[in-house]
Amino acid sequence: MAAYVHMSFLSNYTVLPKFKGVDDVLALDIFSNEPLFNTDFHSFRVINAYSTNPADHRVHSVSPEVLFPDLGFPLLVLGDLNSHNPIWDHLRHFSGREISCSTPYFEKAAESGFALLNPPGEYTRFPLVGTARPSVIDLSFANAPLLPLVKSWEASLPSTGSDHIPITITLATPSLNQKPPRPRWTDTDWVTLDPIVKAFKVPAAPPCPTPLQLDEWMSESLKRLVALLKEHTPVSRPSHHSKPWWTPHLSILRREYLRAARAARKNDSPHMREVAGSSKAGYFKAIKAAKSKHWSSSQLTATPQSLWTAKRFAYGRAQPRFPSLSGAETPQQMNCVLLEHFFPPKEPFSPPPRLRPNRSAPPLTTDEIAAALSKCSPTSAPGPDGIPYSTWKQVNKINPSILLHLLSPLVLLGYHPASLKRSNGVVLNKPGKPSYESGSSFRIIVLIRTISKVLERIIAARLLAAA
Repeated sequence: MAAYVHMSFLSNYTVLPKFKGVDDVLALDIFSNEPLFNTDFHSFRVINAYSTNPADHRVHSVSPEVLFPDLGFPLLVLGDLNSHNPIWDHLRHFSGREISCSTPYFEKAAESGFALLNPPGEYTRFPLVGTARPSVIDLSFANAPLLPLVKSWEASLPSTGSDHIPITITLATPSLNQKPPRPRWTDTDWVTLDPIVKAFKVPAAPPCPTPLQLDEWMSESLKRLVALLKEHTPVSRPSHHSKPWWTPHLSILRREYLRAARAARKNDSPHMREVAGSSKAGYFKAIKAAKSKHWSSSQLTATPQSLWTAKRFAYGRAQPRFPSLSGAETPQQMNCVLLEHFFPPKEPFSPPPRLRPNRSAPPLTTDEIAAALSKCSPTSAPGPDGIPYSTWKQVNKINPSILLHLLSPLVLLGYHPASLKRSNGVVLNKPGKPSYESGSSFRIIVLIRTISKVLERIIAARLLAAA
């Protein structure tokens, strides 16, 4: 094993090679006088290994215990382990011997709290000759202290002449403004929420308010309601490799399989090996059946809206094109250029000092709100608050007075609060453009809060009726 370290790196950090007593393993301990990545750690370790393909699949030239030690500081494990497994190459069918050879690595990594950095199916080896197919054979693992520092894993560098392609792993200071876990609105506990929502009261809006007073009233009222809904909604665990086909039954089978495998290694008897083999066969057979069932079900229930999701699963997602705008070198500068292109400056609107009710405006009714909600798609992307239309439909079904008392003052006063105008912008490139050096080669999708869209639908319906 060999490691190359740039001289500029050595001028700032101390690197100490560590050998594990095995020719195919090299570890580098990297030390710094200052804490690394704004953490409490002054060192981290990189282990690089090459595990030869053993004649006996139960014996490895580099043991899993050497690769995945339990350490209390950041550790990055890299290596060509000469092992194949559906976990990192889910599109390929494997023999029982291949799975038996790779399973000990995966079990020890999971037991020690390591996470696989490779995106599933991202090939790292492309044979230069012969008929062998590409494979995922160069693996990267991060332990729990290092995982928050991993910014990206990429295999986009040009070939160096080897059949293994270079891999770039970027470490960076974790963001101080990390996105919180997303609520799983489809799993909201409406049984518990039903009496709470029925008893929820929207405070009365201030009479003849200033725009600022109405903004504050709307923000506080929505904050109380949204906090109540999120309190009874589970959150999803963020993951780059979520599995829509996974079921609770597979979790049970996986625990039984790992338990049987550990027992077979401790007590190497024919009976225990038979139990472990049976558990393993049942687990991977159930995975294959779950994938097939999920794919068949998604095809049978496909709608014009979900058809594009199925296409993305089948063909993969195209890589986004990063803007190369003239005069913009940093992300902040690109942001400013795109904002000026999509939203050119205009004269600021000056609202009246006090909002007066429009006596000629008919009062808002629950029927208008229900009609507006009925035209809202449950699959539409929500705005900054993340609340989908399906949640507002359920709230309106349980207690119609909530949305009525929230939106009635806005209709009566003819004012759209600033808190409802906040939105997320998604910039997409226009396909087929000869150049992407100007803002006109991109388009923006603005995702506003869903309750704001409900109000817009109500006003649009009234304008259409009056036209």
